[in-house]
Amino acid sequence: MQRRLFIVIGIVLAIIALVAVAFVVLSQNLGGPVEEEPGLTDGVGAIPAEQEVPTVQVIVARQPIGRGSEFPPGSLGRIDFPAESVPPNAIVSESETVGKIAIIEIAQGQIILRDYLQDRALGAASEAAFLVPPGYVMVPFPIDRQSGVAYALQSGDFVDVLMTVSFIDLDPEFQTVLPNKFAFIREEPVLVDGEVVATTISMDPSTAGDEGRLTIENEDFPGFEFPSEAQRPRRVAQLTVQRAKVIRIGSWIEEPEPVVAEGEAPPPPPLPDIISLAVLPQDSLVLLWGRATQARMELALRAAGDENADHSTEAVTLQYMLTRFNLSVPPKLEFGIDKSDVFIPTPTPPPAAPPP
Repeated sequence: MQRRLFIVIGIVLAIIALVAVAFVVLSQNLGGPVEEEPGLTDGVGAIPAEQEVPTVQVIVARQPIGRGSEFPPGSLGRIDFPAESVPPNAIVSESETVGKIAIIEIAQGQIILRDYLQDRALGAASEAAFLVPPGYVMVPFPIDRQSGVAYALQSGDFVDVLMTVSFIDLDPEFQTVLPNKFAFIREEPVLVDGEVVATTISMDPSTAGDEGRLTIENEDFPGFEFPSEAQRPRRVAQLTVQRAKVIRIGSWIEEPEPVVAEGEAPPPPPLPDIISLAVLPQDSLVLLWGRATQARMELALRAAGDENADHSTEAVTLQYMLTRFNLSVPPKLEFGIDKSDVFIPTPTPPPAAPPP
């Protein structure tokens, strides 16, 4: 009886052992890594190993940094960034931010560029100062629909300044516009008891030439020749300041909105009459001189992508127009056109607006 019991227990233990061995084998085949024999191909050649992309550590903001703020400890961190995608002016060391402030709003996770930094000693400048390129100064420039390129300008555009200057003849000593005024000087006798005892010098107002010149046809008939009109200036137009950057359209101070009565439509916003230009310091003096001399100045908008071109132009005068366009001065004739018989078409009035 006991012998039969031992046999049954042995059979049960053997079955348990077989089940355990089978479980271990199945676990290894289902979840374990499958080793590939060297030399396996995909039908073309050997499968290459994965190549690593080279990276560079750059400095990023670990928290938002406000414009004009310093970089407190713990506000910066390092990340690995693909080397070929790193901006050329990205900083790679936290030491580059020592003594610096941010000149723009920097978002969390943003790469810190050198263009975002400014020396703390310079202080937190105005918004406009951050927009002026280094080496440039900002000056105001008055505009209207004509000089402002039909109000097509936008911030970030580049423009050239066209200037027309008018020249007139001056007296070198008086520095006044020619011709000069003059009068004759005459001698008048001083009579005492009917005898000439002396002579005096005086101006003869009756013969004073006002902006005229003495013309003597012969000794018996001297006279004065007068100009029929004021001196005509000699104008010249030239391209002056180049590559000026438009920083802003209109004033930097927000004008208060007009008070509108209830039920009335607000008036349209006023058109801008001034812009801010970034120019070289020497060019700022050119613009100042143009305004001081009341020269006519207009802007010419540059094409996109043509910001750095250097244009060379020739000054335009009356002689230039005659020569370039082969204009000939018409001869003086003994007849002209009767303007009283010239047909002037009557403009057609615009169509009436339909009733509301």
